[in-house]
Amino acid sequence: MGGPHGRTDGRHHGPGLVQRRQHEREDSAQRPDRRQPGVQAAARCHRAAGRRPRGRRVHRVVRERAGSAGAGGYRHLPHAARRGTTAVIRLNEATTKQWLRDQGLPVPWGVAAQSPEAARATVRDFSGATVVKAMVPTGRRGKAGAVLMADDAEQRASATDSLIGRTVNGYAVKAVYVEERMAIEAEYYLAFLLSGAMPRILLSRRGGVDIEDVTREDPDAIVQADIDPLTGLTPWAASELWLRAGVTGPALGALADLSSRLYQAFCAADGLMLEINPLAIGSGGRLCLVGAMMGVDPHAMFRHPEWSASADPLPDNPRERAVALANRLPSGGECQYVELAGDIGLLVGGGGAGLYQHDLVLSFGGAPANHCVTPPTSADTTKLRAVLTAILDNPALRGLLVGFNFAQMARTDIRVRTLVEVLDEKQIDTRQLPIVIRLFGAGEEASRAMIAGRPNIHYVPRGTTLKEAARMVVELTAAHRVVEEAAP
Repeated sequence: MGGPHGRTDGRHHGPGLVQRRQHEREDSAQRPDRRQPGVQAAARCHRAAGRRPRGRRVHRVVRERAGSAGAGGYRHLPHAARRGTTAVIRLNEATTKQWLRDQGLPVPWGVAAQSPEAARATVRDFSGATVVKAMVPTGRRGKAGAVLMADDAEQRASATDSLIGRTVNGYAVKAVYVEERMAIEAEYYLAFLLSGAMPRILLSRRGGVDIEDVTREDPDAIVQADIDPLTGLTPWAASELWLRAGVTGPALGALADLSSRLYQAFCAADGLMLEINPLAIGSGGRLCLVGAMMGVDPHAMFRHPEWSASADPLPDNPRERAVALANRLPSGGECQYVELAGDIGLLVGGGGAGLYQHDLVLSFGGAPANHCVTPPTSADTTKLRAVLTAILDNPALRGLLVGFNFAQMARTDIRVRTLVEVLDEKQIDTRQLPIVIRLFGAGEEASRAMIAGRPNIHYVPRGTTLKEAARMVVELTAAHRVVEEAAP
């Protein structure tokens, strides 16, 4: 696969699959403390350095598994905010690549620039053609027009001026990354993440393309394997995986060795996610980490003080950020909000019933627009209001499920009153937004009275199951979508 580094068709600028699945598969961030990344991330990486874990026997060096990476393989990649911070701190591209460069890994030379003048000043750093990329933590930047070619200092300044201030896939562009352009002969995909019980590697010989499309068109092209934390990823084990991905010839040994070294860097960074797309072979067979994105454990940041300036502990998404800020307030319990790629909003408690409803919506063909944790009801509804505001401000929202198993001590009327108040404040026409409420318990009669007469709000009868409520919101949202699409 030939072509210049930096082409603007979006095929290889910005890692996509693992980073995107952070938003789409964050459910287990709500699990008990023994599953929290801060408890285990450093320990797992230390095990890779040779320390024996307690209370666990691992029988195989690498447990291989090939198949669709989109089939739920990333359900346990933590992302949701916890107590005002995120469970994954995403480093920007400049910081990620500088870390990899410091570990002796092959990374194209690049610098960050916050203004056209700074980009123009990089003339002393580059003697040839460059790529100017919006420095935002999202994939598909090329498709969004956020990757531009520049052959000289003036073009770099012009490209920087056109990118800074823009919004790319929901993220405000505050800086760009200027990088040397290289000719690419072949592109591969490589990622590491802490998922479930052990670290995991994902790789493919089909890098530089939309990785989600690969999982649909050719699932076997994505090879996945758990990594034994006792032994780490040896070059021999990595070569077996690349062979399964269909790589042969001189590139095999180089890819295996680089994969092993990259995993060591991932552990040393206290990483939770590292995605390389593309891992490119340039002229002369030189390997290079062209696209790189890394998320690290916030509880290990004390070991990396050099990252404090570039690692924002708050989400970039403005709605996620607003809820994370509200979560820092001392009263009212815990609130969390993680935005997903769907169109059905979920106002749920965040425990098992919330996760169950999330899966139910998916099973009926719907797509959740978010997952959340809402605090117990109290006189202070600030955090509940923040979550509701985030859900209703999502421009992709087409339906809403308010679903709780049974409110034993919490009053239902506080939740419903807050919902009604936010709907009225935002002047939302519920005729255009089907809402299903399954909320039983104290204050239920008052709750039902509050929404009586409001169009398209369906407070289901007592005895309605979570499954029935989820099915209803999916069907109502689908019907509304059909009407919306048919409208002139």
